[in-house]
Amino acid sequence: MDFLTSVLGRMAGFLYRCRADENYTMLEMTNGIERIFGYPADEIIGNRVRTFTSIMHDEDIPVMDALVGRALETRTDWTLEYRIRHRDGHLVWVTETGGGVWDETGELLYLEGSILNIESLYQRMDEQTAGMRVTASKTNEILQSLRYLKLLAVNAGIEAARAGTAGSGFAVLAAEMRALANSSEEAARAISTAQGRQG
Repeated sequence: MDFLTSVLGRMAGFLYRCRADENYTMLEMTNGIERIFGYPADEIIGNRVRTFTSIMHDEDIPVMDALVGRALETRTDWTLEYRIRHRDGHLVWVTETGGGVWDETGELLYLEGSILNIESLYQRMDEQTAGMRVTASKTNEILQSLRYLKLLAVNAGIEAARAGTAGSGFAVLAAEMRALANSSEEAARAISTAQGRQG
């Protein structure tokens, strides 16, 4: 098996070459479009059965149009994440990296690039975010408990003062409770702030 066939067979996506028109009319596509997304390439090439934009999420098309337009104006590549509807009906997140190809006179010939399935990456990110949300809720519970502990420490200090010398040991305990609550609250707030920045 030759190098390109072997590598493309492992690729979680496909390579393409298309026109710079409203449908991004496909001129060439590798077979990953069928293997990963369920559509035979010959159905999309030349808009024979469907256009490429017809399998994109409607909300993502204007974003792509704007990004591709800016990249062509500056003759730079683009990278964009958007959603393709699998032939089975579910949406799949992809990342596309593409660029224009011009002839020696400066005329735009076509667009080309790669489109890769990144659904598993999005799922991992969602799982991590879910874990962070659980941790954040637990941090808030800890902060509430620490506030209650500080209140108990204040009350204990008051009772120790009322008891005079008999309550001196209790006063030391109350002071230690306050110190523990204060240091723990600072640590919990630092964690909460860090989570807020990551979110």
